[in-house]
Amino acid sequence: MLTATQDRPVEVLKVGGAVVVNDAALAELADHVARRAKERTLVVVHGGGELITELHEQLGLETKKHGGLRATPTESMKAVAMALRGAANAWVVGRLVARGVSALGLSGVDLGLMRSRFLNQAKLGRVGGPPRVDAAALHRLLSLDVVPVIAPVCLAPDGGLLNVNADSVAHAVAVALGAASLDFVSDVPGVYEADGKVRPRIRGGELADFLEEAEVSGGMIPKLQASLSAVSAGVGRVRIGSLTSLEANLATEVVL
Repeated sequence: MLTATQDRPVEVLKVGGAVVVNDAALAELADHVARRAKERTLVVVHGGGELITELHEQLGLETKKHGGLRATPTESMKAVAMALRGAANAWVVGRLVARGVSALGLSGVDLGLMRSRFLNQAKLGRVGGPPRVDAAALHRLLSLDVVPVIAPVCLAPDGGLLNVNADSVAHAVAVALGAASLDFVSDVPGVYEADGKVRPRIRGGELADFLEEAEVSGGMIPKLQASLSAVSAGVGRVRIGSLTSLEANLATEVVL
């Protein structure tokens, strides 16, 4: 019998934290995945920034960001793991399973699926850089006809946990699997230009100027960088947008 990745193209969906904490958006995601899973092999990677921030506030922990990346000192890593590998992952998996999708919740730690190195331990704490993906292990899971739902917590060189940007994880997974497409699912229809309109296409050579002119900041910066890296590494199509704009082909596409 052919494995899922042998007879159907692979599609990676990265789901933003704003979608994860919104019941209506999660229901829409479940419908989208249920439809797509009939014709493609799917892998879902999710974030959970909003949930992490909420949990930090409840626990009295400070939140700091540098260049769109959340600093994660040792005392914060437990909260990050609780939010991402715990609540956020279970919410996404639960919605998908209820919709009839054979979803399996994982993190990069499970099976040693993703290993990362400290990005800048002095400045960011337990934050990892782009992970190394065990593609063979992921292919074995996909051959079981499941939809892996991956939380961006990866294995550190010291055997502990690292908080890795979900966009970077999605990029690494898409490249490792030779994915036909990578969609960054957000709560906005695409990447906005300075005039407030959605930019239909961003070319790699334009990215630096666009980031400055459009005043793009926060989490969109690593998203755009991951998109360009994925396209450069051979991922067939990379887009950023809401589920509605993605399905209508009105999202922002990143091309070489």
